[in-house]
Amino acid sequence: MSTRTFRLKGRHVLAMLLGFFALVAGANAIFITFAVRSFPGEEEKKSYLQGLHYNDRLAERRAQEALGWSAEVASAGLQDGVATIELIYRSADGAPIHALEVSGLIGRPASRTDDQALVFISASEGVYRAEIEGLAPGVWKLTARAQNMRGEAFELETKLVLE
Repeated sequence: MSTRTFRLKGRHVLAMLLGFFALVAGANAIFITFAVRSFPGEEEKKSYLQGLHYNDRLAERRAQEALGWSAEVASAGLQDGVATIELIYRSADGAPIHALEVSGLIGRPASRTDDQALVFISASEGVYRAEIEGLAPGVWKLTARAQNMRGEAFELETKLVLE
């Protein structure tokens, strides 16, 4: 009886080397596929131009701070497939601000595919309400812009949890 011992030859080394690189290429292909499917692309349109106008945005923020206005979400809820969002706007002395034109945008924080425009109507002194259908429960990003008759504007950006 003779025992045969395994001898590592060139073709074995070649097969192991090719197998290793095939495994690495397969793993890379899987990760690339998941990455492309989960990220829809550019989040900010024309980000280079936005960067060029960054100082303008800073000036707008300083002007907003100089107004002394404040805004907060008074209530946000979801009932029977209709989301209701109420915002309260106050002046520097805490008085409610009326006669504002308020518009907004609501969408998911990580994607722009569910973005929907909002139109707020005055519900009472300083309180503005928007109702929108078709929003699912979960975390949403709200951006609202209020402007008075003199053109002074205030922008609010916040996250909401609709339940």
